[in-house]
Amino acid sequence: MVSPDFLASEYCNDIELKLAMDRHRKGEAIVIPIILKPVDWKWAPFAALQACPTNGKAVTKWSNRDEAFTNVLEAIRLAAQRVEAGLGPTPASSQLVPALTPPESVAATSVSGLAERSWSSLPPEPPEGTVPLDSPFYVPWPSEARWLAEIEKPGALIRIKSPNNMGKSSLMARVLAHAKARGQRCVELNLDELNRNILEDLTKFMQWFCASLGRKLGVQVKREDYWDETFGANDNSTEFVEQYLLKSCEQPIVVAIDNFHRIFEFPEIATDFCGLLRGWHERSRTNSQLAKLRLIVVYSQEPYFSQDINQSPFNVGLPIELDAFAAGQPQALIERYGLDLSQEQRQRLFDLLGGHPLLVRLGLDRLAREDGDFEAFLQQAPTEAGCFGEHLRHLRQLVEQQPALKEAFSRVMSAPEPVRLRPEDAFKLDSLGLVVPVDNEVKPRCPLYRQYFQDCWGEANHGC
Repeated sequence: MVSPDFLASEYCNDIELKLAMDRHRKGEAIVIPIILKPVDWKWAPFAALQACPTNGKAVTKWSNRDEAFTNVLEAIRLAAQRVEAGLGPTPASSQLVPALTPPESVAATSVSGLAERSWSSLPPEPPEGTVPLDSPFYVPWPSEARWLAEIEKPGALIRIKSPNNMGKSSLMARVLAHAKARGQRCVELNLDELNRNILEDLTKFMQWFCASLGRKLGVQVKREDYWDETFGANDNSTEFVEQYLLKSCEQPIVVAIDNFHRIFEFPEIATDFCGLLRGWHERSRTNSQLAKLRLIVVYSQEPYFSQDINQSPFNVGLPIELDAFAAGQPQALIERYGLDLSQEQRQRLFDLLGGHPLLVRLGLDRLAREDGDFEAFLQQAPTEAGCFGEHLRHLRQLVEQQPALKEAFSRVMSAPEPVRLRPEDAFKLDSLGLVVPVDNEVKPRCPLYRQYFQDCWGEANHGC
């Protein structure tokens, strides 16, 4: 029960809370933070856990407190149901589930009746965007437990690569939750939120980078204290990270950079910044301060411009490349949605969507919500009237904004065999998740895309 008095109590923090969190990490107990009154709990030891009521909104802030406590009750009931079903800690109360429950055991919970008992009663959630940490519809990747453990290593560098909508941001969120649960301080930066004028100037970019780290870690340092125009941007940034962030912090610091590929539009900045991250990672082996720094780089594709291999962070650290769902993941999702599909129907659905994570979630969500006719679902799938309509329309708009890219993708869609494209076009289409590489050529990622784009661009009277 979290309140200002609770957080201010030395006994609660030094004895009760430490014992509870230790038992939680060992899987001996489940900790569910219940936020009673408004208080800054984001830096508390339990900050990595999913608090309740929903979104950690304090009970006293609800207009109807009975609704707030009902919301809390539902979270506790879900935890009890998962324990009863043998699934371990509930994701609504723990973000340590990937560490406590190996991915293989999650995939193996496809026991007949388990979906009916634990999952079918849960309300479906919007399948787009980052999968919430407390989502029962998240199925870990086969090697996820090993990926999570990597962030505990001194000087770790994790590279998560995948085309758009393949799950890289969802995985990054779970790595960060794992790190927080082990006492590491985490900072998340998203380059998609950065103004273009900052990306066009190396000094501005590095000053933004340092200021963002300092602000999110609560370190207030005047720029003139660490920025000396006599030295380069990278030297000044290193001075700031080592002297003002790492030196005064006992815990490791994790810096996650989402949508890193955006800087590839600015090769001069990309070269220097990539070299900086590479240098920090390599020096961490002999530098005790930099050993406390762990990096996560999330990107849709590697740069297609030439880059010094000794300056690139893309050939060091732990590479993670996400693509289509691995065997067993769609099966587990089907059961978690409580769907009764025959083996033939499952295969036809998987073949149409090519195992694309977002498309699979969109399709299963529609089938679960509407309980409709499977054949009608397949017939409507490659049209804008189907559940994939918004996704397909968005991709088409992105491609049509660039005539040369549209021409290249049209060639891919109409060819029965893989096609060789200019590296720039192949790079962009791969980043969008529209194609998959085949040696030095590309082919459509899935039949759904081929059917939709052939229909749109093949006959003008279709109105696409």
